[in-house]
Amino acid sequence: MKILIDSSIVSKGGGVQVALSIIENIAADKDFEVVCVVNTEIDKQLSLSARNNIKHYYIENIEPIYKKFSQGKRISLIEQKHNPDFVFVVFGPAYWKPKATTLQGFALGKMLYEKELNVDVKEKILNFIKKKIFQWTHSYLLVETELVKTKLANYLGYSQEKIFVIGNSYSPNFKKNVLANEELITKQKNTFQILVPGSYYPHKNLEQIILSLVEIKMSSILKNKIKILFTISESSPDWQNLLNLAKQHQVDEFIATVGFVPNSRFAELYLQSNAIICASLVESSTAVFPEAFLANRPLLVSDRPFATELCEDAALYFDPLDEKSIANAILELTGNEKLQQLLVENGKKVLLKNYPSAEQKWNLQKKLITHLYSK
Repeated sequence: MKILIDSSIVSKGGGVQVALSIIENIAADKDFEVVCVVNTEIDKQLSLSARNNIKHYYIENIEPIYKKFSQGKRISLIEQKHNPDFVFVVFGPAYWKPKATTLQGFALGKMLYEKELNVDVKEKILNFIKKKIFQWTHSYLLVETELVKTKLANYLGYSQEKIFVIGNSYSPNFKKNVLANEELITKQKNTFQILVPGSYYPHKNLEQIILSLVEIKMSSILKNKIKILFTISESSPDWQNLLNLAKQHQVDEFIATVGFVPNSRFAELYLQSNAIICASLVESSTAVFPEAFLANRPLLVSDRPFATELCEDAALYFDPLDEKSIANAILELTGNEKLQQLLVENGKKVLLKNYPSAEQKWNLQKKLITHLYSK
């Protein structure tokens, strides 16, 4: 089968990891002749062997939204040139309309929670445009949880038969690096380091983590030194805003950033940390959960349906809009080694129950592509 993979839209966060996994897998699969469109960020992190195995390889710039349709025209010409049997847009919406049968990934969870998140008028307009583009392309859709499938079908007016669910997973590289380094890298001893993996987005709710440190600093039960470790570029406005907020509340001593981290290095950070935190208000899904479980690190998570569905009893939950609730969860975890170990043990079970392995996920993706092509 000749397949066109469009990963031009994904440029940061967990979506990059998903795109890399798909491209690495399909490039090594002899059942496919691959036409691949990537952006500069994907190209930078893709292995040389994958690039060499891809017959037709195109690199696009990371474009602002007002240039997406022009970019879409270029990708449409690539489709016309190669005439693929199938198109897989890693995450949509695609700003072009493929002629071949198309499957698009969906990871815009905020679109489904406009009322809960009180999004502004500008974002509502952008969401409306993206909604219309999804409807215009009339493609099959791929999501990572049943909750998102139900909400997305209602939001787009789609039949649920056109939306498919394949659970999220860790990347093959993450597993390989955990196994290679788990005996060599140990978590912090003198400091309880809590990792906040990923890029900055407003819905990640990182400001509330900073504010929770005010409560922690005043606590009389704080026994260990705490450090919240981010993975945001030190020179970015987003980090400067977080740092300024921390300085304003005199808690900047508790935070640090390692800057941008390539996909291949994330496993080391998990292993160096004592716990992982996700304070998001909403997620379509996230690799943070299975990565924490695989790395045997306890997880602190927002008490929201997207998290409880996937983590069950393998996380310590908090109200993401209440800094006292976040602080209490952090303090409870840092001072309770039995709880830490219980969450790790529960995480091993939930990982097997709720998440396919990287190999299983690719097999499911391949099976779905083949099924839709045959239809």
